[in-house]
Amino acid sequence: GDSVRKPASYNGVIGVKPTYGRISRYGIIPYASSLDHVGYFTTTVRDAAAALEILAGRDDHDMTSSLEPVGHYEAELDPSLEGKTIAVFDTVADAVQDPVIRQAFADLVKKMEAAGAKIVHVSMPEQLMNLIAPVYKTIANSEAAANHSNLDGIRFGVRKPGESVEDVMTASRTAGFSSYVRARFVIGSYSLFEENQDRLFRKAQKIRRLISDAYAQMFDGVDAVICPAAPTVAPLLEESSDVRFGQDEFVEEHMQLANFTGYPSMVLPMGRENGLPFAVEIAAKPFAEQMMFDVAAGMEEILEETSHE
Repeated sequence: GDSVRKPASYNGVIGVKPTYGRISRYGIIPYASSLDHVGYFTTTVRDAAAALEILAGRDDHDMTSSLEPVGHYEAELDPSLEGKTIAVFDTVADAVQDPVIRQAFADLVKKMEAAGAKIVHVSMPEQLMNLIAPVYKTIANSEAAANHSNLDGIRFGVRKPGESVEDVMTASRTAGFSSYVRARFVIGSYSLFEENQDRLFRKAQKIRRLISDAYAQMFDGVDAVICPAAPTVAPLLEESSDVRFGQDEFVEEHMQLANFTGYPSMVLPMGRENGLPFAVEIAAKPFAEQMMFDVAAGMEEILEETSHE
C-alpha cells in the first residue's frame, strides 16, 4: 500500500512506485495481485530515473507486465518547472496538522510557482477518502489469503506434525506465519466466505472503482499531483507496536490511492523536524514516469537551494 514510499519518507530517501505493470513481478512472492508493484529506493532523482530504465520492461513470465516502451528517463530528465501544471491535493494537505510539515510544503509550493509552475488545487470527497483503508484491507487481505492458501505444510511452506492432514495444515499455518500475518489472513478469509463475498469483497471492489475514478479526475489537465507524503515524522516504536486494528485516517493511508489505480507515485525528502525527515509525494498519470521524474528533479533543485540558504 505504501511500503516503499512511507519508509522512504521516514528515512529521508527517495521511494518510487512506478505504474502497475511497469516492472515485472516475476520471482517475487505475491501479496495482493491487483495491488502489488515493484518499488525501489534511491538518494537522487537522477538515480531514480536511471534505475527505472534498468528495472522496467515487458517480461513474458509476468503477464501483467506492460508492453509499453521504456523511456530514456535519465537522458531526458528535464528539471524545468516552467509551464508545468502542478495540482496540490488539498484534501490531504489540509488534513496534515504538523505545523513544520505544513509550512515546508507551503514554502515548496510557493517556490515552485516562482520557478514557473502553474499551481492549481484539486480535492476528493472525504466520504471516499475515508473508505481508502477499509477497501484496501478488504481487497489486499482477501488476495493475500488466496495467494498464500497453498502454504499449508502439505504442498508448500513450513511443515509441522499432526495426526491428520487437517492437523498438519492447522499447525503448519499457525507456526509458519506471525500473528500479524495470521490476522490479515483471517480478515481476508472471512471476506471470501461465500456468504460474505457480495457484502464485503465485491462491494470493496465496487468502491475501489469509485475511488479510482475520483482520483483519476484530479489529473485532468495537470502534469502531476503533489501533497505531503505522511502527516508526521517517523513515530516512536512504542507508538507503532500494534497497528493491526487501529483507527485509520486517510491522511496516513492516502498513498494507497496510487495502488488502487496503478498510477506512478514517488516521494522526495522535503525537510526535517527535530532531525527526522519528512517528504512530499509526487504522482502522475499512468506511464508518465518521465513527467514525474522531471517534476521531482525541479523540486529537488529548489529543496537543495533552500537547504543551502
